[in-house]
Amino acid sequence: MAGRGVREAHVLWLKEHTARIERLTDSGTAEDLTFAALQCRLAIELVCYERLRNAHDYISADDLRRWQPSYVINQLIEEVDPHVASSFTLSVSKDPVPSDGLEPTQAAYEAQEFVEIGRQVGFDAKKLGKVWNGLGNFLHVRVPRSREDRIEFFANAADLRRKVAEALALLRELETGTLISSGLGERVTFPCDCGTNNARRAGLLKEGQVVSCLNPDCDERWTVHIDDGEHQFHPRQMAVTCTDCGTEGFFPEKQLLALRRNEVVQFACRECGAANFLMWKLMHVKRVEQPSGSLAAEAGG
Repeated sequence: MAGRGVREAHVLWLKEHTARIERLTDSGTAEDLTFAALQCRLAIELVCYERLRNAHDYISADDLRRWQPSYVINQLIEEVDPHVASSFTLSVSKDPVPSDGLEPTQAAYEAQEFVEIGRQVGFDAKKLGKVWNGLGNFLHVRVPRSREDRIEFFANAADLRRKVAEALALLRELETGTLISSGLGERVTFPCDCGTNNARRAGLLKEGQVVSCLNPDCDERWTVHIDDGEHQFHPRQMAVTCTDCGTEGFFPEKQLLALRRNEVVQFACRECGAANFLMWKLMHVKRVEQPSGSLAAEAGG
């Protein structure tokens, strides 16, 4: 069964975009073709970000390395689903698998009658990114090279039409899909203090990888450790000692590192209740040479 790994694709918005792009292209004016290029670029972003939205059960927005569509897709391939940009058809057999405990043979599988659930239409992330970048070149006024250079508000209509046609062909193919997969495979889950039950694809996790809570309002992060096939998630926290009683309190690393210089935050000690204040401060350090020839640091004012 499809389970959580598959959801229906919402392709109506894409068809609306392609219909709008076609109307603008039929006009043939440089102005309408420019708006058609913009619509193509937005539609490509929607295609990629729809897959990202569907994958947010397994990746935090805080863990995205770059926002550009092709980079987002490549990261999803690496961390969530190797087939997020692949074409495939998902079907299910009409009859249940025999419950005798034996693995069905290939012949038994082939003899089953299958019903198609849906089809995901894939794409080449590198090619899609290249088209997206190419469209962007037509959405700016060209910088003049000299005083005599004429500044054109719109690009050449023939060049625009070729680039829009290239993008439109990709979008027309994508709009024929009926589902989007967020991947299949073993899941590993771990709780967060905020109440979120986090999940990741076990087979795609790497030793030392840093993952963030799926809750976009939570600052918790963990370092992944893999020991004999078991996944452990160690909180990335910083210890702060109470100035009154010496009790250590632990805070999310991301929360403290995000403080601006000279910004002051207050917290109450969990043991004695004393008010503590935290602030990043720029320190002057000078190097002091020891008798042995080694160097030590001495903090200044």
